Amino acid sequence: MGLGNLETFRTNLEMQVWIDGIDQLVSLYRNQDDFVEAFLASTLFIPPEIVHLRNQEMIELYKTGGKFPIRYSPSHHEALNISNKAEAITLTRDKEARLPAYPAFNIKIDNDGNHENRRSIKKYLGQAISTGKNSTVKNYIISHVWGLASHPLFFSSLWNIVLIPAHFNYLMDKDPESHPVVKTVKERIQRKCVSIYNFYDQLAPEIPEVEEFKRLFFAEKSHDNDPEHSISFLTKEGVQPQRKEIHVSEDEQVLLENLLGKMGKKFFVDYYEPYANGEDLMNIIPVGVYTYSSTQTRISTMRRIFRENLNLKALKYILSKDNSKLDDESIELATELIELG
Repeated sequence: MGLGNLETFRTNLEMQVWIDGIDQLVSLYRNQDDFVEAFLASTLFIPPEIVHLRNQEMIELYKTGGKFPIRYSPSHHEALNISNKAEAITLTRDKEARLPAYPAFNIKIDNDGNHENRRSIKKYLGQAISTGKNSTVKNYIISHVWGLASHPLFFSSLWNIVLIPAHFNYLMDKDPESHPVVKTVKERIQRKCVSIYNFYDQLAPEIPEVEEFKRLFFAEKSHDNDPEHSISFLTKEGVQPQRKEIHVSEDEQVLLENLLGKMGKKFFVDYYEPYANGEDLMNIIPVGVYTYSSTQTRISTMRRIFRENLNLKALKYILSKDNSKLDDESIELATELIELG
């Protein structure tokens, strides 16, 4: 190529307009942040208590030499002395099979690449996915959060599984460097999984091989500047939004102790629901229990707690170990009020 042609080629390359389908998808939303929020909001996570049960099941498999399912890969041919997937499935189903890369695990090749995960979802949640007309969860795809589906620790661990709407799932198969939004979505989901499941602490003492991935998991701990995404869990009943953890800072504890001291913790619990429902407490509080001035102070304090969105934090503070000096009935009521949100 001559010098002139080379310069022309470079100029044309610089002027090239790149057309990216991901850009088209993101453009359906106001901005990239809204797209990421929609992506995570429509993703279904496995409930933490179910992940814990599956982790325990895997610990028992490890201790007893049970079978760890993995996804088939042609790279297994030499190690297993087989030539195709069918042979790999038959061999690893009927005999003990271990791969040089992870000899501590007795493995079996999964029948279709997600059979074991569908089994777990059905077993623990009673939901059927990717089973055609019998599916109770439709148009969702089982997706591995960190990939690594050919590794025994990752393929069937429910902390590595999310269900993503089919129209979004394409992004999970893309290289994180292929588009900024792909990297963002993957990292946000990974950080969510590390945060809500805390699986490393459960597995590491029992399965030493988990240690190899410690840096991978802890690199994904939540960033302080991450938005607080709303997520949902797949449950036996359907889809359940995540309950946000109620955190009471030290400054808020001091403030709440002062405010609750003015009105009384029992008063706050007893009249919480009527106030939240918009009832006039002056018409509810029995005459003669408090002076008029005292009643006004209590209602004013109640109003401030709700106005500053401290009401749930006040309930949490009241129920905290150092402050739960109420009668059992009041404690039970406060607990119910928190659960109702």
